[in-house]
Amino acid sequence: MSLQGRRLRLSDVLSLMLNPSMLTGVFFCFLAVKFESPGYHRLVYASLSIVFTSLVPIGLLFVLKARGQLSDVEMSIRSERDRVYGLCAAGYGIGAVLLLIGGASWPLWGFLAWHVPNTLILIAFNRRLKVSIHTMVLTSLFIGILMFFGKPTAPLGLLILAAAWARWDADSHSPAELIWGVAIGGLLSSVEIRLLQIAFGG
Repeated sequence: MSLQGRRLRLSDVLSLMLNPSMLTGVFFCFLAVKFESPGYHRLVYASLSIVFTSLVPIGLLFVLKARGQLSDVEMSIRSERDRVYGLCAAGYGIGAVLLLIGGASWPLWGFLAWHVPNTLILIAFNRRLKVSIHTMVLTSLFIGILMFFGKPTAPLGLLILAAAWARWDADSHSPAELIWGVAIGGLLSSVEIRLLQIAFGG
């Protein structure tokens, strides 16, 4: 159900606060701080990451909504999601290439590059199931945080539960769609980051 036409609830507020695109941009900023030397290049890499993981995807939602190609920015209608996913995948690819040729460390360009096949996989799943983007992305980020920053970050996993409850309470997803999001995000992120570590981690 769209936010339009009903009273704002706690679940709606949580959904907005735990916006997948915004949190992905925050995650990349932490990657830049950890893996890039202080200075101009760190700022550039973090800025590029924010543009292609946060600003472009969110901007696309509002542009498509304004042009009448999207019913609402929540992407409530499953059949309308493919266009958004396809454009986001293209943006992720461009961002990853720019980070790579710009000399960014492998965690930044590599993690962003994996967004492309992950989004294409999501398009395939979308044919039959409206997978929760919130739980998929937050689980993926949580796995990345654990693998890059260690066990002290484990309590952040509670954000996945908060997002799952919020999306269920807002009638945006069924329990199965939420669980599929966790399963897909967790599996893909675990395998992909490990492959990056083997190939480029030294």
